[in-house]
Amino acid sequence: MSETVQENELPFVHLRDITIADGDLLAELSTPEVEGLWNTFDDPPEAMLSGAHYGGGSLMVESLDETPIGIVTWIQIPYGPNRRSLAWNIGITILPEFRGRGFGAAAQRCLADKLFTGSDANRIVADTDIANVAEQRSLERAGFVREGVARGAQWRQGTWHDRVIYSRLRTD
Repeated sequence: MSETVQENELPFVHLRDITIADGDLLAELSTPEVEGLWNTFDDPPEAMLSGAHYGGGSLMVESLDETPIGIVTWIQIPYGPNRRSLAWNIGITILPEFRGRGFGAAAQRCLADKLFTGSDANRIVADTDIANVAEQRSLERAGFVREGVARGAQWRQGTWHDRVIYSRLRTD
């Protein structure tokens, strides 16, 4: 599985399947130093939701020169009782040295395009902490529209945090 994108002055990125050779990078992406303030949870690893039962997946993000720079993930979420009301919720972690250069926006756009192509979902959502302005800009550059704030939606670091909700529709 492989996708590449460059639009609206975003850098080229390539999404590929994760391999055994990516083990060290995956371990690094899971460290507090890389996950940072927005993805540091106080729950033990065994208490974290894996996403495996949500019909999701993950892909490695590479720069044009095939340097692995991060990971994108997705899970299905329902907006009603029927299968047509399923949407995708996406997430991303990029190595700190590649942040602020458009790679995150390019990867999220590429993943959204891939999910629209490979499914009949009408909606892709992403959310981020209300104080994570950099990710909000990244989602907007990726073509997502800000919808609102989910108050007290995420328990992290001993307190509840508000989340900003973004979406892309198939018709956007």
